[in-house]
Amino acid sequence: MLLSLRSLASLGALLLSGSSAAAAAIDTTGQLPLLPRQSDGGQWPYAPWSTDGRDVKNARGQSVTPVGFNWPGSGETMVPEGLRYVGATTTVKRLADLGFNFARHTYAIQMIDEIYENNGTDITLERAFLNGLGSNGTRVLQEILDKNADMGWTKETTRLQVWDSLAKLEAEHGIVMHPDVHVSKAKWCCGNDDGNAWFGDLYFDIENWKRGLGYMANWAKNHTNVVSMSLHNELRPATGRPEAEYTWLTWAGNMTAGADAIHEANSDLLITFSGLQYDQDLSAVVQEANLNIATAFKIDPVRDGRRREPVYFKIDEHPWADKAVLELHLYDQSADADTGSCDAIQAQLYYYGFSALGMDPPSGCAKEGEQDDTKYPCPAPARKTPVWLTEFGQAQDSTLNNATLANCLREFTIDHKIGWAVWSIAGSYYTRQGTQDLDDTWALLNHEWTDWRDEATIESYWKPYIAAMGTTNIEKNSTSSTQ
Repeated sequence: MLLSLRSLASLGALLLSGSSAAAAAIDTTGQLPLLPRQSDGGQWPYAPWSTDGRDVKNARGQSVTPVGFNWPGSGETMVPEGLRYVGATTTVKRLADLGFNFARHTYAIQMIDEIYENNGTDITLERAFLNGLGSNGTRVLQEILDKNADMGWTKETTRLQVWDSLAKLEAEHGIVMHPDVHVSKAKWCCGNDDGNAWFGDLYFDIENWKRGLGYMANWAKNHTNVVSMSLHNELRPATGRPEAEYTWLTWAGNMTAGADAIHEANSDLLITFSGLQYDQDLSAVVQEANLNIATAFKIDPVRDGRRREPVYFKIDEHPWADKAVLELHLYDQSADADTGSCDAIQAQLYYYGFSALGMDPPSGCAKEGEQDDTKYPCPAPARKTPVWLTEFGQAQDSTLNNATLANCLREFTIDHKIGWAVWSIAGSYYTRQGTQDLDDTWALLNHEWTDWRDEATIESYWKPYIAAMGTTNIEKNSTSSTQ
């Protein structure tokens, strides 16, 4: 007998793998009132969006392609970065004018936990900045209020009211918003020892995570341009937590439960599934491999896996089958991926999950039946599924023009019409890794958020890249064809 993941999960065998705690009833105190569905297929962005083979399609049947950016907001203040220097209206307009149509906003489950702890009321900006920045919080908050006078925010405005404002602004400028669970405990991400790495890690409470997903899925009903949300960012082994078993079984059981939480709260939303090894690897998912024996970098072995009944994660078995989108990341600092040549990069991208788009194997792949240790194995996918590249990036300077990985990813996403989001726009952070007002040379924007960090690469790399993506069918007032 072959066991599906759904049948095992229903027996409770996998849902809380990686956690030593027994399942507890989810506390619904403080939950938002159940809101009506937010879709309006007759108006931009023509939601709800659904999947059709390799494509994501809007309610008009058009294939849509995200071309976007990451906007961090999961640090200690749990407020989107940069608002102290430039008003949100100016920043969103600048990003839209460049051609971006997709904003991946990061958040911490801690933000939702605090709402429940506060009897259903969100934390005010005043409290958020005092908690996050200490004595400097009052000054930074006043800078935010001064720069964003048009928003009508006060010190009593809450964090999610800021999110409401940003969602509305982005909608006005033709940008869809994608809430991304970046961490459980609000802090910089990511590391194996940060307590946020894996299910059951120090801060990664599985029940709170599922509760937070449901809360944000319900919140999304207030905004027609929130058409998708993630399950979790960059899952990875948890240092010093042997009970948090790092296996495909643990991944599949918990991601199924998380997707169920989102879909039950808001069945309109697309749900993005991230992979293992800092969201580098979804190979077992796209190949529908036996999860007892499927491999990945630094995975914990299931010692008796070959004696167990096979277990498979099959998207088609779930009620959200037409809402599942895969997401992957790749950076030069990967511990195991070879980013030294484009042939190697594209072959690995195919193996890790982009094969699900139905593309032909790249030139760096070994041919079927061929024994060639200089090339990569590239098994075919079990089903076609949309795949997005939701993080990649490097220093924004002249090195970008000749960077192997950056240019290979650009070629790959253009050639195969793959949605993407660059990391990141945040030229500075309220606080990060113990330093307040920290500068980030990887950001598209400068430290003060007043202009691009490197105008030359905006002109030489980003503008041509965005233009080469062609029609995305997310353009506001689009009259494009249904292809």
